[in-house]
Amino acid sequence: MVMGAMNPAPAEFRYDILIEDADGRNLRLESVRDLTAARERLPALAKQYPGTRLLLRNRMTHVVLAQTDGY
Repeated sequence: MVMGAMNPAPAEFRYDILIEDADGRNLRLESVRDLTAARERLPALAKQYPGTRLLLRNRMTHVVLAQTDGY
């Protein structure tokens, strides 16, 4: 029996950028393969959504790696 690989394939998305709505739900805005690219993208998206919390989260572990100020 072969189980799913613990390490995702290089082409798989590994990070999600989420927007937190007023009810505290996290809605996916974008998915990114590279952590550096995701960290660069977060401030750009934050400018588009001032006052709203955005989260950068590892897709596999669900650990929040960065977040913006908001609600």
